[in-house]
Amino acid sequence: MPTSNPPHSASRLTRFSRGLKGRLIASTRYARQRFTGRRHSPYTRGQLGLLSKYRVANLITDSAGRVPVRWWDVADNFGDLLSPWLIEKLSGRETVFADRKKPHYVVVGSIAGRARDNSVVWGTGSFGTEGEDEIAAGADYRAVRGPLTRSRIQHFGADVPAVYGDPALLSPLVFNPSVEPEYEVGVVLRWSERARQGADFGDGVLAINLETTDIEGTIEAFLKCKRIVTSSLHGLIIADAYGIPNAWIASKTPKGGEFKYYDYFATVGKFRTVQRFGMTRKPVTVKRVLRSLVFDGRPIKFDVKALLDANPFLERKA
Repeated sequence: MPTSNPPHSASRLTRFSRGLKGRLIASTRYARQRFTGRRHSPYTRGQLGLLSKYRVANLITDSAGRVPVRWWDVADNFGDLLSPWLIEKLSGRETVFADRKKPHYVVVGSIAGRARDNSVVWGTGSFGTEGEDEIAAGADYRAVRGPLTRSRIQHFGADVPAVYGDPALLSPLVFNPSVEPEYEVGVVLRWSERARQGADFGDGVLAINLETTDIEGTIEAFLKCKRIVTSSLHGLIIADAYGIPNAWIASKTPKGGEFKYYDYFATVGKFRTVQRFGMTRKPVTVKRVLRSLVFDGRPIKFDVKALLDANPFLERKA
């Protein structure tokens, strides 16, 4: 009988994190030595054109032809709103927030606990805290964010393939504007980081607030920065997807602690260590940021084709 304490519990995750300490230290030393400000996109020029090899098929729509999608809708949050934006880009159709009683898609975000048996899940993640009554064992799982999410969901009897990746990683395939960096540092702030939003940001530092509905404008703001500092998982994911060196900083607010971060890091083969950086007592200046933080510019590695092939409404052209 499944229990609410699967193998990847908080204590197990802590041991997992500690076991990686040497590798994390080595990777950050590498980043400190090698970082030159240059971007290293995870995509080749050929991969950026991959979508031309796919077509839309078997798309779930409502009576008005809209695509039903569920996402976390409590606040305007960039990371969660990537779901309807990305679905619209890939399908060419308008999306609608779905009635959970009808077939729908669950995509970006740590919303595995929001899936139902009539959900089609593509790339969503777990907080690592969900119990048996929150996981839909009967949902149609096509891909999940990472191996920790897969283990968590499988523990409750679901059939989950070993296909990994946050669909937000595919953003450069649908939106890749030419933007020249203007700022030395971009500080990406989560919607709940109220104190940090009021920080004193100096010249050369761009504050990017993720409490927004402007997905493309926010991505362009990322691209205006040579480096990204953030405690946001999707801040790291977007920076990685566009090849922007980044630093992961600590925050007291993320639900589930570090579970979702290591779930993602394991998928892209780029483990990082969390760093501490205060913003409320001292001005956030370029000099202070560069002196205090290590930026990791290594390119990520993940199976782009496998994630696209797992998409429930795309199929390869003959």
